[in-house]
Amino acid sequence: MRLLSRKRLVSRRLLFCLVLSAALLAGAAGCGMDGDKPRTLLFILAGQSNMSGRGTLDQLPPDFPANRGRIKNFTNADVWAEAAEPLDDPRGQKDACSLDLAPGVGPGASFAQYLTELLPAVHVGLIPCARGRVTMEQWAPSTRPNTLYGSSLRRARLAENKGRLSGVLFYQGESDAYSRGAVEAWPQRFAALVASWRRDLGDPKLPVVFCQVGNLAANWRGDPAFRYWDLLKKKQAGVNLPGVRMVTTDDLPLKSDGIHLTTASQIFLGRRLAQAMYELLLERGAAGVATANP
Repeated sequence: MRLLSRKRLVSRRLLFCLVLSAALLAGAAGCGMDGDKPRTLLFILAGQSNMSGRGTLDQLPPDFPANRGRIKNFTNADVWAEAAEPLDDPRGQKDACSLDLAPGVGPGASFAQYLTELLPAVHVGLIPCARGRVTMEQWAPSTRPNTLYGSSLRRARLAENKGRLSGVLFYQGESDAYSRGAVEAWPQRFAALVASWRRDLGDPKLPVVFCQVGNLAANWRGDPAFRYWDLLKKKQAGVNLPGVRMVTTDDLPLKSDGIHLTTASQIFLGRRLAQAMYELLLERGAAGVATANP
């Protein structure tokens, strides 16, 4: 009897998702664009080093990402290009505030690959805005272009000539674990960041998916820089904001440095982020996807 109930529950959930997905895509087709034009959804990739990526490039699968014809990257030179790792390549960098000199494989390309599988009628555009070793205080909302937040606004607005901003991915926290005060303030600072993106980008329900920091290698446990790591995880787990989802990273293997995700972990994390973003887009219904030419 329990098994039968579970099967019915799964069937109903599947049917619900299919109906919502159809409505979402049908609504996108009716936003004033030609019906045969692909829809381009744009996503900001924000945070610090694990979002910028530290995965090793030579460990990528062949022809990664798949669906690359439907995935574009708004490079740091402010030009659109076919997505290829590292997405956060500093060559031609326009905004010095977000310059990351050691980018590797992050979750962005995998996120886009899986989202294009979940939404076969869309293209995806990625907007890298992360930088290693930055704190939440450095992500404080400011419209000045020489700030991380101001840079993300500038780049998102430029990128919208090829699509419509549809969400934000955020992975940050490692650099705040040194201070109890910074950790205690993390949820409020994150909430302010989400509210500011939604206000300044003109979408009060902009979907946001963030990553909870994962395991910390044993050799870092006694380091003062990470003394409040477990409290940070607890604070992040307590975030409860509408249109915001958290994904965990505890089960994802780390590189030998003990803090950055491996290439394989980043690819898996990208799928996890895509699933969470897909569910948020479905929750928004047809209004959650806007259209544009790729």
